[in-house]
Amino acid sequence: MNKKDKAFGKKMFDFDGNFYTYTGKIFDLLIVSVYWLIGCIPVITIGASFSALYAAVTKSVRHDRDTVSVQFWHAYKQNLISSIPLTLIYGGVIFLMLLNMGILNAKTSSLFGLFFMVLYALVIVFFIVSACYAFPALSRFVMPSGWFVKLSFYMTVKHLPISLILAVMFAAAYLALLAQPALFLVIPGAASCAASYMIDPLLDRHMPQEDNTSSKNCE
Repeated sequence: MNKKDKAFGKKMFDFDGNFYTYTGKIFDLLIVSVYWLIGCIPVITIGASFSALYAAVTKSVRHDRDTVSVQFWHAYKQNLISSIPLTLIYGGVIFLMLLNMGILNAKTSSLFGLFFMVLYALVIVFFIVSACYAFPALSRFVMPSGWFVKLSFYMTVKHLPISLILAVMFAAAYLALLAQPALFLVIPGAASCAASYMIDPLLDRHMPQEDNTSSKNCE
C-alpha cells in the first residue's frame, strides 16, 4: 500500500472521516424512524410526528444542526397543537374515501361503481401527496391551517413532476413495508430524507409573506 492509499484510509476512518460521518447519519435515520413510530402511536399526533421527522432529517441529518433527538422532539412539541387540524383534514378525507371505496366494492360491480372507485383513489393519492408538502411546511412556517392546505394543494399541482415522483416513492415505501414490516426501522427516516432534497427548495420558493406568517428556520 502506497502513502496515498494509507492517507486515504486514515482519513476515511478518522473520527471525523467519511466512514464515521455516514455511519452516524445512517444511525440517526434509524433513531428518528423509531421516534416517528412512537410519535404516531396516539394517532391524532401523526401529523406532528411527520412534521418532526421532516424537521429532524433536514436540520440534523442533512445540515448537522444539533442531534436528531433534540430536533425531533423540539419540533414535535412545537407543532403538536397546530398539526391536529391538518391531521383531521387529511386523515378525515382519506378515511372517507376509503370508506366509500369499501362500500362500492361491496355493493356494486358496475362501471358506474368502478368510475367512482377510481375517482376516490385519485383523491386519496392527491391528499397523500399534498400532505407531503403540508407537514414539511408546518415544520418551517407558522400560519393558519387553511393556508397550509391551500399551499399544499397549490404545490401539488404547480410542481406536478415532483409530486408524481413523491407519489411513486411513497407507494414503493408502502409496498416495502407491507412486504417486510421490520423496514419501519429504516424507511420513514430514509424516505423523508430523500424527499427533503426535493421539497425543501420548493418551500424556499413558496415562503409565505412575513406579514401573514413567521419562519421556524432560525430555531
